Amino acid sequence: MSGPTISFGLGGRKLKDKDLFGKSDPYVTISRPNTSGGFTVLRTSETRNNTLNPDWDEFLFIESELNGNNKELKLRIEVFDDDGKKGPDGKDDLIGRGFYSLKELEASALLNVLLPINDGKKEKDSGQLLVLSFKEHNA
Repeated sequence: MSGPTISFGLGGRKLKDKDLFGKSDPYVTISRPNTSGGFTVLRTSETRNNTLNPDWDEFLFIESELNGNNKELKLRIEVFDDDGKKGPDGKDDLIGRGFYSLKELEASALLNVLLPINDGKKEKDSGQLLVLSFKEHNA
């Protein structure tokens, strides 16, 4: 990796349960806006089984890969319930999503503030994101 890097750790709190039996098996994806108006997935976490309060492993990014050096750019953070098949697929249920900039993620980590996520349809609350850590590393 060349250039400054950024690492941050995320957790989910009080996530909405999408499973009939047991609890959801959540994983998180981090996406950035692309030039065609959609989003490009940059990272996908591991799945944490049977929990509504997961902590995922830290993500490491080259700064330019995340935001092109724009700390105000909103990243899309989505939490899904894994349906049991290996890897993300169309059967995984969206638990919730939020749009947050690196500045907001860093402030959340410093102030220990939870960030709301919603279901993306009716804008219903579906839990919170906790930024466990946020670090910038100069090359």
